Amino acid sequence: MAENNLLISASILFTGASHTTLLDWANLLHTPIPKNTQFYKMQEVYIIPTVQQAYRDQHEEIIKRLLEHCASGHTIDLSGDARCDSPSFSSKYCTYSFLDDATKEIVHFELVQVTEASSSVAMELTGFQRGLDYLLERGLKVGVVTTDRSPSVRKFMRENYSSIQHEFDIWHVAKGVKKKLMAISSKKDTKPLEEWIKSITNHLYYSCGSSKGDKEVCVGRWTSLLNHISGIHRWEDGDSEYTCQHPPLTEDQQRRKKWLDKNSPAFLGLQSVVMDKNLQRDLNQMALCKLTGSLEVYHSSMLKYAQKRVHYGYDGMRARTQLAILDHNANVERPQATTKKGELRHRFVYPKQSDHWVAKPIYRKTQQAFRDDLMQRVLDRRHNRHILRTSSSSTASEVAPQHRPSAKT
Repeated sequence: MAENNLLISASILFTGASHTTLLDWANLLHTPIPKNTQFYKMQEVYIIPTVQQAYRDQHEEIIKRLLEHCASGHTIDLSGDARCDSPSFSSKYCTYSFLDDATKEIVHFELVQVTEASSSVAMELTGFQRGLDYLLERGLKVGVVTTDRSPSVRKFMRENYSSIQHEFDIWHVAKGVKKKLMAISSKKDTKPLEEWIKSITNHLYYSCGSSKGDKEVCVGRWTSLLNHISGIHRWEDGDSEYTCQHPPLTEDQQRRKKWLDKNSPAFLGLQSVVMDKNLQRDLNQMALCKLTGSLEVYHSSMLKYAQKRVHYGYDGMRARTQLAILDHNANVERPQATTKKGELRHRFVYPKQSDHWVAKPIYRKTQQAFRDDLMQRVLDRRHNRHILRTSSSSTASEVAPQHRPSAKT
């Protein structure tokens, strides 16, 4: 085998590219590169097993560090989220990932195929259950698990792991609240509510972030919004007296603010959202102010290796997910980029939802040194005479536990 053929094939997968696209590019330039049969054979025997071994090595290091943390009497906080391989409801794969809230590293993932669950929607619960069971079986002491408001995951946690605190991601809840308020304010008589929407969603974050785990305080501060928005900043509830946490308003500020009348349609529409029983019940699982934004960032970078509109085989999908994890874990907590003068760099964006310009930080470029290690591992595997070069099935059982579908699938 020509060494260049092996390295070209490895670089295609390690960069998240597609062999079909690269082959078209090479044919246009009349440049020979490995054809389909040769590429997929090298991927099966050398490239995918290399990725699996590199992922396993990193995974075991993370588990070892977490076990040492738990041995000192501490617990770990995890965030979990699912990512399907299709933007529609006909997904074939669902990848459920668990992230350590302290280090922002991906601790574990589960790849579920649709034939392993009753439907595409049920794949999320299957991945969550497998992943959490695996981490607990490894000996990790999990204190908090943060997910979105999936009814199936909520029920599973309530019935099987009541000792683990289950929190909801605030961003998903705030997004739903904002959507309801925008629908209410779209009418003519409820239009005054529109300019309060951003402040209301900010108050939801404040209510969760300032409660410090106290569920009653979280719900109380959220419902106090109804008093503030109607111009009442000091009120009584039973034998207790409460005040707004903001500084006292001047007479001019009080006069200029467009408060909502308690009998107006806008206020009544807001009241129906704030006092919603389901929302207040969910606030009990949001008092720790947990977010899964780091998982959303990881899922965005995962598109580089596994596009949603491209179909991959099971082994290929698993290997590309492992590459995305290696890339993510190698670049967590990147510092913000600076100018030559040492000033922090920002970029200005105009999100349609916020309807105003926002300054966002620019981070330093990602480091891709892990790819060099993978390329060297591929060469070492080729030079290893003990490697079975006819099939990679012998290496499938060597990677971190993954529940591969049966042969009939």
